[in-house]
Amino acid sequence: MKPDELYIERAIELAKKGIGETFPNPNVGAVIVSEGKVVGEGYHRRQGEPHAEVEAINDAGEKARGGTIYLNLEPCCHHGTTPPCTDQIIKAGIKRVVFSIYDPDVRVRGKGAQILRENRIEVKTGVKMREAFELNLPFIHRCETSGVLIILKVALTLDGRITLDTEDWFTSKESRRHVHYLRAISEAVAVGIGTVKMDNPILDRRFFGQGLPLPVRVVFDSELDFSPDSSWFDDGERVMIYCTENADKHSMTLLEKAGAEVIPLPGTCGGIDLKRWVDDISGRGVSSVLVEGGARITTSFLKEGLADRMVLFFAPRISGKKGLSLFQSDQEPDWIKRGGLKPSYVSLSGSDIMAVYDSPKVNGYFERLTED
Repeated sequence: MKPDELYIERAIELAKKGIGETFPNPNVGAVIVSEGKVVGEGYHRRQGEPHAEVEAINDAGEKARGGTIYLNLEPCCHHGTTPPCTDQIIKAGIKRVVFSIYDPDVRVRGKGAQILRENRIEVKTGVKMREAFELNLPFIHRCETSGVLIILKVALTLDGRITLDTEDWFTSKESRRHVHYLRAISEAVAVGIGTVKMDNPILDRRFFGQGLPLPVRVVFDSELDFSPDSSWFDDGERVMIYCTENADKHSMTLLEKAGAEVIPLPGTCGGIDLKRWVDDISGRGVSSVLVEGGARITTSFLKEGLADRMVLFFAPRISGKKGLSLFQSDQEPDWIKRGGLKPSYVSLSGSDIMAVYDSPKVNGYFERLTED
């Protein structure tokens, strides 16, 4: 591995330490190298605290002068809750800046690099682009659009079934950890009431990092079968329950007293109107949702063309006819045929295969932030 790739990889590793804490800011790590040695490191810990560049510069002190700083994101050049990082880089006497992708914020995109070059600092971009893009996809989406990022996650067998005749996990521990990583980069996690009743999930992020705050927990519950005695209300974190307009009013009252936000929406023949749901949850300040629904919910999102990304974990197991099929529709799955979602990449996840599909919108983000 070339030195630039090695140090950017370290910057990304540092950036991941802030996952789940930095919202609405991006996850950024920084490494300063002088004469072939790392002299300073840092990462953005949470909103309002120093950016990664400043942490690394403070760590390096005078050793930063004449060195190279490595970042997974273009340095900011605007005044927010903290001063512009470009100013700090110039002041520190750093002579070279290497970063992975451009910042999607219109106040920064390309301007940070331009300011550095105007101050006779060498700038190199495009190192470890895919890794850097994946790390901050929700932030990128938030900058690019006012809508909500929808990620579908499904675990299934090689023959396309999402259930096995066993109570054990059928995906690997690496896949389960990656799911918790997806929860950590997302503001909210959504499930159907069937999943709640069957699995009583916690929907936390513990496999990715201990002590991380819980995501907003969202339940699709057309008839309001969710129990007001649920342990979800014990921690005081945000719980949102979406039902249809004809749901039982008494149940609504009990759930609201327990601490839930109960939101009735128009119904369709398949349950809640998901297009209305996307608009509603976005209007309530949630900009990224990981949907861990079953076959019915997944099928509904796919048929409506509402998913920005779909992540499939294929376990090396065969279910056979007893298992439940992922796509619950008699119609052809035209979400692929008509260009709604296209394969982005495939990788190993322990003993599983992870396949990632993206919408043209998400693919467009990547192209715009990686072209020089």
